[in-house]
Amino acid sequence: MRTTAAPLPVQGSGFAAAEGDRERRLALAVRSGDEAAFREFYQAYRDRIWTFVVYSVGDVCQAQDILQTVFLKAFRGLGSFRFRSSLLTWIYRIARNECRSYHRRRGVPPMPLEAILGSRDEIDGRAGPPDPDLNRAVLRIALSRLSPKMRDVVVLRYLEGLSYVEIGRVLGRSPGTVASRLNRALAELEEHLRPFRLSSGDNDRREGRT
Repeated sequence: MRTTAAPLPVQGSGFAAAEGDRERRLALAVRSGDEAAFREFYQAYRDRIWTFVVYSVGDVCQAQDILQTVFLKAFRGLGSFRFRSSLLTWIYRIARNECRSYHRRRGVPPMPLEAILGSRDEIDGRAGPPDPDLNRAVLRIALSRLSPKMRDVVVLRYLEGLSYVEIGRVLGRSPGTVASRLNRALAELEEHLRPFRLSSGDNDRREGRT
């Protein structure tokens, strides 16, 4: 299962209309019990929601359980979906609520990065080239130390590739609020990552994004 997602394509009015029609047809087919439509629905949105969930909770095993719950609730809720937003935005909201519920149940502050990964010197002293998996683990743990509202904007913007307007639709906030929150979140994240010489921009370049 992938843990990264490509940015959304540029969405002009023609693209948005075509995508809206596709989503409506897909949702109606799922409502009617079409098994092929169920598979298409899951495959169309799984990777993007997985990326959001795994970086929101910082635990791959927990993320797998949450992902299943998100799509179960999405399937059950399609009957009441009124197409006032895109399907992806609606599923993101379900995923966000599930991640927040997980953190409320967990109720335990995240451990320091050093306690899990060792000190920066210990990491630097390990043999071999830089480990992308280790970098992703560091980023997940650092994100887990942000508050949920700060973590959400970072994940949606830099890992999911959503615009400020799209993030605002997911979070129910204005694009200006999203931009302000993102600036604060990046400052906090930089503080957590600085000892490990990893920033959100560094991670983007390692993942092949700009």
